[in-house]
Formats: sequence, structure tokens, C-alpha cells
Amino acid sequence: MDKEASKEKASSWKDSFYNPRTGELLGRTASSWALILLFYLVFYCFLASMFALTMWVMLLTLDDYVPRYRDRLPNPGQCPNPPEERHHHL
Repeated sequence: MDKEASKEKASSWKDSFYNPRTGELLGRTASSWALILLFYLVFYCFLASMFALTMWVMLLTLDDYVPRYRDRLPNPGQCPNPPEERHHHL
């Protein structure tokens, strides 16, 4: 009986991967797999197009010759506020 039980378990495992009677692979038919693949193809194409669109819009806002943010002063060595003079008591 142990051999028959193990044979049934092996058969059920094989049938869960590919069932030749119904033609299912991992519990799904070929048309079901095709619909899933079609959905993900459309979904990832949509995500890629959204990314490309946002990059295109962002690049439209940039100027090729002038940086958007300047973190340095136009004249090196210039201070925005003059340094405070400290009076030393002698």
C-alpha cells in the first residue's frame, strides 16, 4: 500500500504541474496563460510609457545653457554679508 500511496502522490504532483487530461499547465489552460501574459505586456508597456512621458516633460523644463539651481555666488570670494568686526579689549 505504501507504493500505491506514493505513486498516487507522485501522480498528483505531476498532474498539478501538467495535467495531460485537461491540458493545464500549473492549473491554467493555454488561453488563461495567454490572457495573463497579454495583461502584463500591456501593463508594463503602460508603465514604460508613463515613465518616458514624465522624463520628456521634465526635460522640456530644463534649459541647455543655464543651470536651474545655482549654489555658488557669481563672484568667487564675495560674501553676502560682511564679516562682523570684533572689538578686542586691550
